[in-house]
Amino acid sequence: MKPRSLALLICAALTVLASTVPVDAVTVDGVVAVVDKEVILHSDLAQQVGPYLADLRTQVANEEEFATKAEDLMSQALEQAIQDKLLLREALLAGVEVQTQDIERRLEEIRKLYPTNEEFLKDMQNSGENMDDLRERLRKQLLARVIANRKIVDFEKEIVVTESEVAQYFQDHQADYSHPDRVQVRQIFLPAGTDAKERETVKARIEELKSELDKGGDFAELAKAYSKAPGAESGGLIGWQDRGDLVEALDAAAFSLAEGGMSGVVESPGGYHILKVDKKEAAGQSSLDDVRKDIEPLLRKKAASDKFGRWIEDMRKKSKVQVFM
Repeated sequence: MKPRSLALLICAALTVLASTVPVDAVTVDGVVAVVDKEVILHSDLAQQVGPYLADLRTQVANEEEFATKAEDLMSQALEQAIQDKLLLREALLAGVEVQTQDIERRLEEIRKLYPTNEEFLKDMQNSGENMDDLRERLRKQLLARVIANRKIVDFEKEIVVTESEVAQYFQDHQADYSHPDRVQVRQIFLPAGTDAKERETVKARIEELKSELDKGGDFAELAKAYSKAPGAESGGLIGWQDRGDLVEALDAAAFSLAEGGMSGVVESPGGYHILKVDKKEAAGQSSLDDVRKDIEPLLRKKAASDKFGRWIEDMRKKSKVQVFM
């Protein structure tokens, strides 16, 4: 995409964001690409990237950085818009449908890019869309995503990863499979706020759970029943943690334990914890046998992604795609 055309697109998107009048009254439209008979307009891309440009504004240090990253966003948005046109056609031919709740979930994700709901509604109004327009745009995007995911899954099933490929990948990426001291840890966690009385009550409750554990209670079962942290449903499993990954008090407790060891009640700003270390490893290099189960699906996904890219490119060559930027 030409720099001047990109700059005009960014200005269009920012105009939509800042304007107090609908997009129809702002000169932002014009055809930027055609896929067969389907057109992609300036305003399509402005509506697509507007929320992300607003979010980008809060993350960059200066205008130069903003311009560079905004150009990347616009280029990606145009390529994605072309791809979505191709995928939507495939989705309609395949009779793909999306659920209303999926559209609403995506709508909520976009809404969260804005500081307030009022700003979200104002931006939508300025862009010339209403809620029905936005939901329909999201429906089409989701249809494209669904058919894309289906194709990638189908391609994954066709991929055969050989042992030599796994071994070569491990050889080429050994640095990725070295690790510092680490522990595989579980926790039972009860949250507590800053109120002293509340913290006393929560502490008393977790001490009761510790007493049950000391009497032979099953850690995983008690975690499933009482822990309020992610991983509770898996018996409180946090997973492998490198030294320094956890907050200071938890890190110190976890790395002081032997394999199979259990901590006392550990206090953190968020509440109270009991930790159990399932496994413990000193810093070192993982073996091929240790990581084979991780490498094989990684290579399968990469091969499927490459195959999907070639499939998209083939569809693009068979379609009449014109870009006017």
